[in-house]
Amino acid sequence: MIYLLAGHHNADPGAIGSGYKEADLNKKIRAAVAKELDELGCNYILDKDSEILNQLLGRIKPGSGSVLKDIHWNASDNAKATGVEVFVADNANKDSIAFATELLTATVKLTGLTSRGVKTEKQSARKQLAVLRTKAGIAALLEIGFISNQKDVDAVLNVLPQLAKEYAKILNKYEDLRV
Repeated sequence: MIYLLAGHHNADPGAIGSGYKEADLNKKIRAAVAKELDELGCNYILDKDSEILNQLLGRIKPGSGSVLKDIHWNASDNAKATGVEVFVADNANKDSIAFATELLTATVKLTGLTSRGVKTEKQSARKQLAVLRTKAGIAALLEIGFISNQKDVDAVLNVLPQLAKEYAKILNKYEDLRV
């Protein structure tokens, strides 16, 4: 099963920058990817905009047959901070690392943003990322750019249809690996 998450929810808008709330941008990206997953005939589960993290985590069924992608934006006091990074669990399996690498490569290629690499959750600002501890099989948290940098936001939004198509293909590919 594919789990497509728009990190943050109605009660937690996430970072705010460049005239956007992170949750709103994430919902837009999630919707675009879901549309492409529909085109591919994929089965998937979306997070609900009204549920908090613990509710969401309760709906994610552990098992090796699932793929999870969580969408987020970085933020910084430095409006010039830029780039894309993808986080995996500290003990990520090789498929999660490959999945994260493909998400990173596609995003960098289509947006022209700088690669900040694939990193473990210990390398994140929070040091632990609950969504990566779901035992979902294959999981990655994508920091698609810096919401605090208008150029990053524009770079993503300008190619959103292409990004959505690539993300859907990647999600489908990795779900097929797990079946």
